[in-house]
Amino acid sequence: MSSTDGKRSVEILAELDRLRDRTRTRTHNGAWLPALAVAVLLLASTALYRTPFAQSRTTVVHHPYWAGLPDEQRHPVLSYVFWFVGVPLLVAATGTWYGWRARRLGLRVSWPLFAGTGLGVLLLLAVVAAVPRTEIQPGTLVDQQPGWWHGMLTPLLSIAVAVLALAWAERSPALAAAGAWIALLTAWLCGSPRLGELAPWATDILGWQSGSLGGQLALRPGHYLVLMALPLVVFAAVRAARSRRRPDA
Repeated sequence: MSSTDGKRSVEILAELDRLRDRTRTRTHNGAWLPALAVAVLLLASTALYRTPFAQSRTTVVHHPYWAGLPDEQRHPVLSYVFWFVGVPLLVAATGTWYGWRARRLGLRVSWPLFAGTGLGVLLLLAVVAAVPRTEIQPGTLVDQQPGWWHGMLTPLLSIAVAVLALAWAERSPALAAAGAWIALLTAWLCGSPRLGELAPWATDILGWQSGSLGGQLALRPGHYLVLMALPLVVFAAVRAARSRRRPDA
């Protein structure tokens, strides 16, 4: 093979790599809309709590955590309807979006996995509905609280899994990190006897000098939901900006 042929082969391979990268970018640039939709759903759920951002002197928490987090909600039925209506709307909007992109660009994303996982929230809530409801009064002993696993009976955990499924479909490490972040916050908040409770070792790391009693963050459900949604909002903003710079993407 002559040097000219070798150079030409290198150029062809480089061009194929550019085309492959461009196709990958165009395929996955649409992830911003479903990510933003999930963030909006999380933020909208703040309306399910009686005092989402303000401190409350007395709090009665119903278990299972229909609203998502272990705090006083406006009404269990309202929370139930919110997720049963909100999740199908989220799935429908996602399917419409990806269908439109497939017709426009001729590129498909494995979004049905995200849709199936999202609709799995409904199945989870149906299981939760069969669990007897209890009321948790302030000052209740820890051993009278729902067990750690029962504390995970919350739609937020399924939302986290749905985001992880979207990350897999979109081949996005950033979305995977966002889903893991939601899952970790949910596991911590719903697996603790009190909202925002910190273990003694955590307070020692923070240097609060609280001894063996641990501590508690003075944050409300709305603050935690904003923290959950923030990575998704940032991801959506970055992807949307990149899409605008490349109109064909």
